[in-house]
Amino acid sequence: MKHLFFFLILLITNLVTLLVADERDIKIEKKEKQLIDFFVSTCNNLIENNEIENNNWKVQNKNQNIITFINNKKKETLSVKIIKRGIHKSYRFTFNNIYGPNLFISANSDCNVNIARIIHRNQSNQISALIELSNDFQKINKVELVNPKVPYVNPLPVGIEVALIDTGINYLLPEITSRISRKSPTEINGFDFVDNDQLPFDIDFAGSSFFPRYHGTSVASILLKEAPQAVIVPYKFSRQNPCSFGEIIKKLRKTTIKVALLAMGSKKEKDWKCFLQEAQKSPNILFIVTAGNSNLNIDQQKIYPASFDLENMFVISSSTLFGNLAKGSNFGSKSVDFLVNGEQLEVFDHRGVRSITSGSSYAAPRIAAMSVRYFAKNPTANISDFKTILIKRAINNSEGLVKYGWIPDPLDNYLF
Repeated sequence: MKHLFFFLILLITNLVTLLVADERDIKIEKKEKQLIDFFVSTCNNLIENNEIENNNWKVQNKNQNIITFINNKKKETLSVKIIKRGIHKSYRFTFNNIYGPNLFISANSDCNVNIARIIHRNQSNQISALIELSNDFQKINKVELVNPKVPYVNPLPVGIEVALIDTGINYLLPEITSRISRKSPTEINGFDFVDNDQLPFDIDFAGSSFFPRYHGTSVASILLKEAPQAVIVPYKFSRQNPCSFGEIIKKLRKTTIKVALLAMGSKKEKDWKCFLQEAQKSPNILFIVTAGNSNLNIDQQKIYPASFDLENMFVISSSTLFGNLAKGSNFGSKSVDFLVNGEQLEVFDHRGVRSITSGSSYAAPRIAAMSVRYFAKNPTANISDFKTILIKRAINNSEGLVKYGWIPDPLDNYLF
């Protein structure tokens, strides 16, 4: 029995090692080289004649700007998109197999390549890395991992925990890794509901597998800068499973976390049904969410979760430095609680590069930072106490655009 126990531990350890991506494991595979060779041999004829000289490939669909070919033998497709700019044309070649996109090439009308990217998949056929190739396909310029190993940190971070529900967080960055809640020096508290692991890395393939979206790290950078006491618990939500929001809140109820930050939203109410159900059951958690940036009155044109009527939720929109509604920011005297300056703020992104950005996504973490500083000074306070303080801080000069008004200086601890 004892030997069986150690065998199981060893097996689990090996499985975890296999699932966690390492740059040293990434290489161009034989099937990918074959696709590249096929592109090289086919490109000129494709561009000149809109056809492939290969009996296995047939035209599946064709319109003015996109031609789709299919190879039934290998169960692959090739989409060729023609981009016209004046008299010049460029081409986007996207190869797909039964698991999804796997090769993207951008080239000009002379078949000179300017972008080449490969999707690398693990043994479960989930995306594990994005590979950027040199323009001649001879070397790998860059590997972007989806679930890299967590850097070792000891002692463990201590502070006021805030749940960050977003696209993940780049826990490799020095500015981030020492500010993430941990179970152990190499284990993060939090969860990735996309890959169902504890590696919630900041990368989102929902819009494009070859040009992913990043968001969580920039949002976190505001919170960490304005609240030195903050420790982040990152949760990466799944767009394929909107009820992951509900699962996240269930996990939060088992913790002592008082504040959850969601810098996101959508028009699809049904995607947020599970969030609403679980948030209503969680009166001790304050959800700080963004109003959005579509220049909408969300009392009328609803955005969720911001348009829900929840006692334990603050909805934040962006103002100018002087308290006016920022250009493009959403508003609503019933749905939006506060304005706070979210314009021209310095952040660092998923690469660690510092830049200036604007929007309600960056106004909301400023309120979350205020909550951290408040609870650090008032450890026995609850979320109702913080709500009362924040409402007292607001200046009602927003001309009925929001419920309570403008928070003039979110870095000031006045009334704390």
